[in-house]
Amino acid sequence: MLKNNLLLALRHFWKNKVSGIINILGLAIGVSAALVIYLIIQYEYSYEKDLVHSDRIYRVVTNSEWKNSGVRAPLPRLIKSQVSGVEAVAHYIQDDWQNTIKIPSNDGKQHKLFKKESGIIFSDADYFKVVPHQWLAGNAQQALAAPLQLVLSESKIQTFFPGLHPDEVIGKTVIFKDSLYTTIAGVVKDREANTDFNNQLFISLATVTSNTGLKELFNYDAWNNVNDNSQCLLLLNPTAEASRVNQQIDDIYARVAQAEKDESKDAHWLQPLADIHFNKAFSGGGRYIEKSTLLNLFLLAIFLILLGAINFINLSTAQSIERAKEVGIRKTLGSGKKTLIIQFLLETFTLTITACIISVIIAPLLFRAFSGFIPASMSFGDIFQVDIFLFLILLSFGITFLAGFYPAWVLTAYKPVSAIKNQVSDHSKQTRSAWVRKMLITSQFVIAQVFLICVLIVSKQINFAKDKDMGFRKEAIINFYIPDFSNRQNSQKFVLLNELKNIAEIEAVSLGNHSPAFSGNMSNGLSYMVGDEKVEVSIDSRYGDTSYLQVYNIPLLAGRNIRLADSTYEVLINESMMKQMGFQRPEEALGHTLDFYDEDSPIVGVMRDFNIASVRTPVKPLIYWGEKNDGYVMHVALQANNPSSWKKALDKLQASWNKVYPDYELDYTFLDKTIENFYQNDVRLSNLLNWAMGLSIGIAAMGLFGLGVFTANQRTKEIGIRKVLGAHVGQIVFLLLKNLLALVVLACLIAFPIAGYFMHQWLENFHFRTAISWWIFAVSAIGMLSFAAVVLGIKAFRAASANPVDSLRDE
Repeated sequence: MLKNNLLLALRHFWKNKVSGIINILGLAIGVSAALVIYLIIQYEYSYEKDLVHSDRIYRVVTNSEWKNSGVRAPLPRLIKSQVSGVEAVAHYIQDDWQNTIKIPSNDGKQHKLFKKESGIIFSDADYFKVVPHQWLAGNAQQALAAPLQLVLSESKIQTFFPGLHPDEVIGKTVIFKDSLYTTIAGVVKDREANTDFNNQLFISLATVTSNTGLKELFNYDAWNNVNDNSQCLLLLNPTAEASRVNQQIDDIYARVAQAEKDESKDAHWLQPLADIHFNKAFSGGGRYIEKSTLLNLFLLAIFLILLGAINFINLSTAQSIERAKEVGIRKTLGSGKKTLIIQFLLETFTLTITACIISVIIAPLLFRAFSGFIPASMSFGDIFQVDIFLFLILLSFGITFLAGFYPAWVLTAYKPVSAIKNQVSDHSKQTRSAWVRKMLITSQFVIAQVFLICVLIVSKQINFAKDKDMGFRKEAIINFYIPDFSNRQNSQKFVLLNELKNIAEIEAVSLGNHSPAFSGNMSNGLSYMVGDEKVEVSIDSRYGDTSYLQVYNIPLLAGRNIRLADSTYEVLINESMMKQMGFQRPEEALGHTLDFYDEDSPIVGVMRDFNIASVRTPVKPLIYWGEKNDGYVMHVALQANNPSSWKKALDKLQASWNKVYPDYELDYTFLDKTIENFYQNDVRLSNLLNWAMGLSIGIAAMGLFGLGVFTANQRTKEIGIRKVLGAHVGQIVFLLLKNLLALVVLACLIAFPIAGYFMHQWLENFHFRTAISWWIFAVSAIGMLSFAAVVLGIKAFRAASANPVDSLRDE
């Protein structure tokens, strides 16, 4: 029985090759997309699954107006001593800067040099209680107890000391930045699971407490600074409630803030471990993916599978008349409705399994479509797993039922006598099947049209964001970090600064902290007086020397530039800060003071507002203060109007760098590229929508072409008669096209409000945004209609051009 049904399925496929191929390709595209998306979702949800007590692990984050994944550095010490319900407190400080590592040679001569090392943190033994590692050498309790102790991962041992066993490297010296001479006290195995905690070099936290430069660099004792680098993980007791622990932390901070006269009004939140990988607000610049993104990918997979299933339903029901006689004969010979439904579902299952096999073959091509969502550590080899095989089997059964049940029900509903006598007709619009087909075709093009409109609007917003005047110069400016800036009096950076000032091809150079706009946040607490009332705020800030405004062409609306002094911080404020302080005109703010770092800092100038982040956020209040020694970022303005001079300028810059910092690599970035990176997620969305649009239009077009072929074949004799009666080719083509193109027009009208609504909601995420212009809908409609007309017109023209003698011949 099964063999006969399979033979019938293959015979039907061979007889209707065009529709069969369309069905298989449509389903294969949908299944391959679903397969890749399943791999992505499976990968992202596998993070931290190896941690035994993952449900009891939380990260303390600063949950105020300025979302920050870090905490004030002194807070974890008070949590450890004063908060109940906590089993372990892992305070660690991430060292994100460029690190050069030297390994002393056995002969005491040339050191082995490793540049741009990352994954370095300062931590203590509690880190390994919260994030367990397998120890290959050393003692977990003692390895990070004393200053200048170091624990390395197994992979770093293989890099620094190839061929040595972990036990053999204990006691060896590793030098960081020419100043930290650490001793290896332990070796741990690399974490093989997917994780956001993939640190590989652990320096004892006691190193920070015993080093004045590091304490100042990481604000180890400062309550007025929050930084993403200062992280705090908690392992709660099995019976502890996160909300009660959270309240204790906020109570402690409130008492300390009052005693320290800290002006910030921050709260804290215990972020569950399971939330860390998916929370953008507290990503701290690390890799994350929002659950809404995964949901959108999942919905895209559903849409593409539905489009393929719609093609199958449409073509199967359209061909039902041709198979009516077969159904009538089989019913007459005793086949029941259930048997026929099973046969037709088996035909569908055969096509679906074929589509799944093809989907595995074409899935690598779709990896490119989803490349923006695929981590570097994920590969197509991950597809060869048992659960992937089970996923494809379940998906095949689901698609078989979804796409096959309705056509099978339509076919088995015919009465045997009418079917055998060829008295079954479509009745065009009056039949239920015809209406279902029209609804499904319309829904296909609604989905495709929505994607097309979304592509146009998202692209328009991205171009708007990239072209927007940020309020400062962003062209032909490079930024790079200074090595070993933990030493405030590092004279080398000033040597380099003077070297760069003497390069003719460089317009201006400044030494400070961050550029006007960067991906993180830099805020400081301060206060000012409004009448007799003291206002305490946390304000975004920048600092540097007197050339900062010149490099970025930031104009002053009133006052003068800062002057550098040892005793007083002179301050510039922007327009938003001026208005927040209650001043109407820039001149009114001059001479007023801010209580900043426990000093009265005079306002000497007011800057024009500029964007400090992406166009998603409004312009925020900001201060800029003069700082002589703490600068760690070099800001270099090249000649914007003379691009041909850039290479020469960069070559000279490289030569100066090599002279001053021979052991470090120069790693610079162009500011305009940094700003473009603000919109990486939006560019990924745009690319995804482009692929979704292309795939959905392709699937819809295949279905439309199949129906066009069927319609032309069904009306062959009608076309022949009309040609004999004098109809010309254009009239016949129009006759064949008008009904199907009318459905495309209807789809456009339905898609307009749907796409408009979703794009309006998306644009609400941007403070500065483009308009949803009428021409977008016009262009999308004209484009879709033209495409559909071409797809249908090819077959319609051939049918209209055929010899009427051939079509009217009755065999």
